Amino acid sequence: MTNRTIKNFEIKELIATGGMAAIYKAVQVSLDRIVAVKILHGHLAQDKNFITRFEREAKAAANLKHENIVNIIDYGKAEEVYFIAMEYVEGKSLKELISEIKFIPCDIALAIAQQIVYGLDHAHKKGVVHRDIKPANILIGYDGIVKIADFGLAQAQDLTSVTVTGSIVGTPAYMSPEQAGGKRVDSRTDIFSLGVVIYEMITGIKPFSGENYSSVIHEILTVTPPRPVEANPLISREINDIIEKMLEKDLDKRYQDIAKVNEDITSYFKAKNIEISRKEIGGFISTPDEQFAEVVKERKAKHFERGLYFLSLGGNRIDDAISEFSKVLHLDPDDDKAKKYLTDLRNKKAKQKVLPAKPEEPAEPVAKRNILPFVGIGLGLLALLAVIFGIFRKPTAEKPLLTDADTEEFSFVQITSKPGMAAVFLDGENTGRFTPTRLGSLEPGEHKIVLKKEGFQDFTEGFKVKGGDTIKLNAVLSELKSEVEYGAIRITSKPSDAYVFLDDKKTGFKTPCTIEKVEKGIHRIKVVKKGYRPAEASRTISPKKTTTVSFTMQKIKEPAASERFSYLKINVDPWAKIYIDGKYRETTPIAEPIKVSSGTHTIKLSNPNFQTYEKKMKFKPGETKILDVKLRKLDGYLKLTVK
Repeated sequence: MTNRTIKNFEIKELIATGGMAAIYKAVQVSLDRIVAVKILHGHLAQDKNFITRFEREAKAAANLKHENIVNIIDYGKAEEVYFIAMEYVEGKSLKELISEIKFIPCDIALAIAQQIVYGLDHAHKKGVVHRDIKPANILIGYDGIVKIADFGLAQAQDLTSVTVTGSIVGTPAYMSPEQAGGKRVDSRTDIFSLGVVIYEMITGIKPFSGENYSSVIHEILTVTPPRPVEANPLISREINDIIEKMLEKDLDKRYQDIAKVNEDITSYFKAKNIEISRKEIGGFISTPDEQFAEVVKERKAKHFERGLYFLSLGGNRIDDAISEFSKVLHLDPDDDKAKKYLTDLRNKKAKQKVLPAKPEEPAEPVAKRNILPFVGIGLGLLALLAVIFGIFRKPTAEKPLLTDADTEEFSFVQITSKPGMAAVFLDGENTGRFTPTRLGSLEPGEHKIVLKKEGFQDFTEGFKVKGGDTIKLNAVLSELKSEVEYGAIRITSKPSDAYVFLDDKKTGFKTPCTIEKVEKGIHRIKVVKKGYRPAEASRTISPKKTTTVSFTMQKIKEPAASERFSYLKINVDPWAKIYIDGKYRETTPIAEPIKVSSGTHTIKLSNPNFQTYEKKMKFKPGETKILDVKLRKLDGYLKLTVK
């Protein structure tokens, strides 16, 4: 199929193929731009059901003009194939992204989901239900824009999910219960499917993952999946609640409108003061492994520090400490320190039992009680006080992590900083902790705290404590003037000697070349050479590294000699002199068409006894146009005959 022209599209290379169609990268010749062309498989081109579905996709998406929906350019049948031409998204599918990393960080995943919500909201307001929302149908550009693709199952609202042949349509693992059951569906089916997608993004697992088609359908209809927070302890309560409401099997309990989903996502971002830009999304999908490793490193340090903090607060915060160390192990199952803390804490919790009351002694003989009446009263009172004030303590092996007796001779310092995650140094020693944190067991006397964070000035504070003090230290770190980090980019092309543009600015370089000192981040590279179609790509530049990008440029076909000119045949009533672009060419009548160059020309027809006719005409290469004109008489023209 490659190196073939279908209508106005030159097919270049295969992008992906599925059970119904193949998608190719192509060039739209008339506008000289890269597009994607979806071609129905030949063996399905005789099946009316598949042709109808293919046509439905084109028409449904063509009527939906939105930034978060793939734009349809053309549809039809040519060269015996059915095709849909659409915008080309330079990036990757959500399915590809999910396969590359363990899971997508919650905030990035929610920002991606919000753009899907924007697109679905537009479709729903136009009365269109997608019915096949899944990672493979979500495209993410390197520019950070998320787009919904493949409206092949889209229909107007309130239509059944069963085709005329009685088969259920859709992708099983992402179907809603009503869709899986072959019932009528509305926009809420897309909400459920998107909930499944978000669940998979942030946990790395599908909520409904039976061994075969029927078992998946059974799970969707009858099984409640594990709570998102159980599958990933890093998920906040707010995100967990949003997903669970999207996955409600009861239609009345599910979100009724996709716009409400957007409201809750927006409220979450505002409450947490989170802003995820498109540039961040684009950067993440460009180098997901590197980005994920950075996120894991940062989150591990945060949760480990919080675990130590709760540990320092004593036995009544064991559950909080266990939760934080569990999050560390979710990020890195091989973290030995977190494993040890978690094991010790769980053992500690299991041993912390209330000491049973001492069994009551048998009644003493009357004579004995009379001998020591006040001693008995004193011991009973002492026992009562022991219960009330905790004088009876557990054995040493079962002692809480920190008790009042342990801390009465020491002091504590509670440290916070803005921004957080600053490394804490105490008296010149690295504590291994990050803000916010609480340092305990400080001996009475003078101490010095130093906070260090990359990109900020060190913060130093001295203080003096007595036994049993608790001091609060709130630090505001001053930002350093950050030095711009640079990388390099190596650019090659076939053929070579192409001009190089970086972020739409001419660099003065020609391929092959290496451009040094390029700021880290996402940049757009373009190469231009006469006789070839421009080629471009986006790349993420990392500090102190050289990124390579190679282009294979497509040669522009030279038109055949017969196609370099156009032809004009003129019929004029009565006769006229023909002027083209102000130059006299011929006088009518003419037997053969006049040859003109392709492009726009001004045609003028002149007869002294009639009004001059003038018109601009545009000619395509090899085109022949016919101009029929009847000249109008001059106003007030008087014909005299002299004898």
